[in-house]
Amino acid sequence: MKPAPRDEALRGSTAIITGAGRGIGRGGALGLARRGARVAILDVVPEELETTLGLVRREGAESMGILADLGRRDEIVSVLERVTRAWGPPDVLINNAAVLHLTTFEETDPAVWDETMNVNLNAVYYLTWRVYRGMVDKGRGNIVTMSSTAGVKPFARETAYCATKYALEGLMRSLAIEAPRGLIVTLGTPGKTTKPTSMSDAEFAALPPERQAQYANPLVFAEAFGYLAATADAALSGRRFDLFALAELVREEGWNVPASRALQRAERDAL
Repeated sequence: MKPAPRDEALRGSTAIITGAGRGIGRGGALGLARRGARVAILDVVPEELETTLGLVRREGAESMGILADLGRRDEIVSVLERVTRAWGPPDVLINNAAVLHLTTFEETDPAVWDETMNVNLNAVYYLTWRVYRGMVDKGRGNIVTMSSTAGVKPFARETAYCATKYALEGLMRSLAIEAPRGLIVTLGTPGKTTKPTSMSDAEFAALPPERQAQYANPLVFAEAFGYLAATADAALSGRRFDLFALAELVREEGWNVPASRALQRAERDAL
């Protein structure tokens, strides 16, 4: 896989990406770096956060790593204050952090339910709500939120997770309708089998090679995030994209893929 070359479409922009210490979020951070953004990378696992920071800095991007529990609103406020002091208000927000407890509904006790709601849904609402006004004032901004097949299709043993992803679909599609011109609100699903959200880097490394080969390398999603974070085309707002397919398209045709081509990698239902 040959990545798309680095460009400067997001030079001078401030980007925040949550849950970027591992998995798809790591690919997202790399995509932002390849377009020249200043990247604030949020996660809760120090070692994984450092790994992602290393990849981003090798791209020459200015970056900061922040340990934050997004289930706590005071920590979200602290993150935004730190980023804004350093670089100014965010131009790009990628909501990626999530938790997944594979439990039956009977086993989904209030503690499991509350954690899932707080991280997967409430944190997304609050972080988006806090940055939204600044984007409106500037007349531009890009908000990309990770959905899931679990946001459009039910799964056993994922009742809480599905509930949050279905809710994110409604939240972000509604926001896309409300958002003034210049703000682009999109959703993404992997489009490729990825390792479970709850699996750490160390746990993945302990798997036998044949098991590891079943999961996509998270870096293959980089170009999709970089593309959606930089687009100013309102035709994309309110749509959910197959991130792997979109990333492949960008790698084949370059960062300036027209919206009409990108929309061929979106779901068929429109607003």
